[in-house]
Amino acid sequence: MKENLGLNQAQIEAVTAPMGPVLILAGAGSGKTRALTMRIVYLIKKLNFRPENILAVTFTNKAAGEMKQRIFKLMGFRHQGTERSPSMPVMGTFHSIGVRILRAEGKLAGLASNFVIYDDNDQESLLKDILLRLKIDPTKFKPSLFAAIIDRAKNNLQGPDDYDNDDDRFRKTVKQVYEQYQDELRKNNAVDFGDLLVLPVTIFQTHPEILKKYQELWKYLLVDEYQDTNHVQYMFTKLLVATHKNIFVVGDDAQAIYGFRGANLQNILDFEDDYPSAQIIRLEQNYRSTAPILAIAEKIIELSPRQHKKRLWTENEQGQIPLLFAAEDELAEAYFVASKIIEHQDGKTEEIQYVAEDDETILGRIMRQAKSKILPKLKNRIGLNHMAVLYRTHAQSRVLEEVMIEASIPYQIVGGLKFYERKEIKDILSYLRLLVNRNDLVSLKRVINTPPRGIGPKTFDLLKDALLEKKEQELAELFAARPAIKNFFEMQDLLSKLNETANLLDLLRQTLKLSGYETFLRDGSEEGESRWENIQELFNVAGSFRAMNWKEGLNKFLEEVALMTQADEVDLNSPKVTLMTLHQAKGLEFDTVFLVGLEEGLLPHSRSLLEPKEIAEEIRLAYVGVTRARKHLYLVYATSRKQYGTRNISIPSRILKAIPEELLEIQQGSLSW
Repeated sequence: MKENLGLNQAQIEAVTAPMGPVLILAGAGSGKTRALTMRIVYLIKKLNFRPENILAVTFTNKAAGEMKQRIFKLMGFRHQGTERSPSMPVMGTFHSIGVRILRAEGKLAGLASNFVIYDDNDQESLLKDILLRLKIDPTKFKPSLFAAIIDRAKNNLQGPDDYDNDDDRFRKTVKQVYEQYQDELRKNNAVDFGDLLVLPVTIFQTHPEILKKYQELWKYLLVDEYQDTNHVQYMFTKLLVATHKNIFVVGDDAQAIYGFRGANLQNILDFEDDYPSAQIIRLEQNYRSTAPILAIAEKIIELSPRQHKKRLWTENEQGQIPLLFAAEDELAEAYFVASKIIEHQDGKTEEIQYVAEDDETILGRIMRQAKSKILPKLKNRIGLNHMAVLYRTHAQSRVLEEVMIEASIPYQIVGGLKFYERKEIKDILSYLRLLVNRNDLVSLKRVINTPPRGIGPKTFDLLKDALLEKKEQELAELFAARPAIKNFFEMQDLLSKLNETANLLDLLRQTLKLSGYETFLRDGSEEGESRWENIQELFNVAGSFRAMNWKEGLNKFLEEVALMTQADEVDLNSPKVTLMTLHQAKGLEFDTVFLVGLEEGLLPHSRSLLEPKEIAEEIRLAYVGVTRARKHLYLVYATSRKQYGTRNISIPSRILKAIPEELLEIQQGSLSW
């Protein structure tokens, strides 16, 4: 390239690498997204690739969106609303690419093109019905257990027959449930997330002409976060590049933290075995963190066994020495975090006295009752979105929340109830999904009696049977006996005949009106009004599809919602401190990071302590947490912590013991600063 556009030498090597397999080992904060984006621009501008012949796969919709914006700017393209520009490469998550293939080729897997995508709630609802039908107690063997087993099986390209074992009673049960689950999905013309990749791979393997079609369409494949790929994703990429071998993967084995989801670290470690001619390029210059923070990160990752060798460095040599604080308990830990936030925002805080929770003296009780007067209230909220508190488990957020409220510190918790999982939102989405796919019996069951129409479970079972078996006489009898059922389907017919010039907003209004859902929701209660506010937010989301007719807008809207991940719902622009688990922090960065709960049994988690492979992943998790910090890093542990109703003495994490004391400012003892 004549101009390096601000790239360093290693990034230039990555961008201008020759055709064939390329592995970019990109350390945390090393500008991998920039290199990946510029590689796409280089392919188009310098190597004359047609944009539509390039496929770029990311792990979040947000990452795909950011990459699209960068390429639009670099290529001088104009953004055409919600449409993909004809001059743009195909970019998206593995699952969104899977949807694209199945919309076109799904008939080969028994799917009509108007299939719906079931989320976790839909999946568990379907599994619960199956368990009851099989006379399996869903309180003893939870639907979520079978959902997890089936998801893991699909990640590994395993079907029901792989659980065929005459000697293992539970495996036989899994096979039976799995078979019926897949059968129900087919009847409902539905897929789950696992199917979005399993079915395309199956089609590729059983229909060579279809595989050839996509190999010729996508002549160059780029994959971000390759260390997080599972087996089915690995096979998807391997099949697509089998002829031309033009695969460009970016990843960091030091940040492989999703083994529990089926991600296989060996995919990146064995890349050279799969592609012996692969060129390997290391991005080691860090643009995010200061040298003192990187020094700690390096000591932590040295605890992890087998990995690609690389050493991060930065030109940003100066910076605050990370602080290690030993709190008396989890409440003191939360007080420390809150006080440091206030100190960063408002200046030095006054000395704070702390009384341990187990102090049952009269003075202790008085002090605890008056603690709201001890911690000062936050005044300056500007810039709070540049701060994050990271922890290993969701349960650790409770005490942190309480203290944030006490100190008037605005915060957001990532990983709570997602917007699209709220009951009222799920209800409206079910009404809308039925307009796309009348076979969606999970959605029908959810809303046929919401608002109440006097249609109970037994009546629904009769209706379901009549619909599945296409028993016209029984349907007519049900309509005559239960006019509410007939009215429901007439309402659906009326909505489906909405004027073609109407948009998604018009459809939403009519759905709320004809279904009676708005009246049902707005019952005069405070909760009802709060739920109605969520519906109004749904209108805001739907507004971005107003330029399309309602049918086109509805399909795109439902697909976007179905593919939404937790990472896509993180708001880093409003002035709030972000509280999240370490897994959810992947890919993000903050000026100030508090990494709390650094104790044996928490990080590394107790579930990992007997398995070296899992301990290695916990170490990588800590590494990810530390490398989220740009300027300020606080490492915190409690010397005692209450868990399951019992207070236990805590042992500092082995991760802390790996950090030489000279790299830290250490603060111990009672909470006083």
